[in-house]
Amino acid sequence: MKRIVVVFLVLLLTVGMLALADASVKDIIITPTHPSSLKIQIWMDRSMGATYYQGDSINIYFKASENAYVTIYDFTTDGQVRVLFPNFFQQNNYVQGGVVYTIPDPRYNYSLVVAGPNGREILEAIATTSPNVLPPISLDKARPFVEYPSGTQYMRSLKLKIIQKPISVATTYFYVGYVPKTAVVNFTSSPSGAKLYVDGNYEGKTPQTLQLPQGEHTAFFSYNGYGISKTFEVKAGQYQTINAVIPVAPTQPLSVSVNVNTYPTGALVFVNGKMLGVTPCTLKLAPNTYEFTVIKPDYRTIVRSVRIETNMNLNFQLNKIGNYTSY
Repeated sequence: MKRIVVVFLVLLLTVGMLALADASVKDIIITPTHPSSLKIQIWMDRSMGATYYQGDSINIYFKASENAYVTIYDFTTDGQVRVLFPNFFQQNNYVQGGVVYTIPDPRYNYSLVVAGPNGREILEAIATTSPNVLPPISLDKARPFVEYPSGTQYMRSLKLKIIQKPISVATTYFYVGYVPKTAVVNFTSSPSGAKLYVDGNYEGKTPQTLQLPQGEHTAFFSYNGYGISKTFEVKAGQYQTINAVIPVAPTQPLSVSVNVNTYPTGALVFVNGKMLGVTPCTLKLAPNTYEFTVIKPDYRTIVRSVRIETNMNLNFQLNKIGNYTSY
């Protein structure tokens, strides 16, 4: 049987600095905001950022951590988006968790060959456990991949549909015809320890120092539910720092110390109806408003509402029954 060769059109143009012509990286890279246990990986038969030349064959691999629906997009510099998976040959995009899948699948009689012109090609894999957004599948063997002429508009629409859903995203990229120049980029955040995603890939917690190819990139900083996205330009050989100030609400201590004293001592201390000690005593309480009740036989009971915010002392003067003292 004759093997079908699909020319893998790499429509990225290089004019001076390498950049996407009609689509910004921030428009096409999706960073999930909804927590999910699902993980997706995508890679090629060469390392990320490797160089291919016209006529080279290319294989793409992906794996989901659990059963999922997977779509793989290819981004071109003329503003188009190509759906690499599913396609005419591999139409079922429901995959088994832990299984490595290949494009092209060796069971089908087709292959992918890199064409030109020179530039950078970006691949993005999106996985979801439910078929929230299923792309159309090409029914034309001569045009096995669905293409969207207005790629930026399509991706913006897709983001609105899936950004709040439990999805997993991974990206990779390669170059055609040349080895790109690079620069060192330092990523910091205030507070430090934010999760850092660069072009959709998790790189660890800040601070981080990475070597990136020249061109436009996007960084996403995530810390305790807060997130900041930054788009930046890498220029060959020029060191730079990308810093994110994350507006995190000040954290309150889990508990504060409250020293309770009575005169005389030996009184029972109840907080919101629960006995917590006998004076003198030290209580550990979370910042809040509490009702303190102080009881000692032959003495008048004291009930008082107290707002607790920081470490503090509470002093109670007890009066014998039959005696009256204002305080």
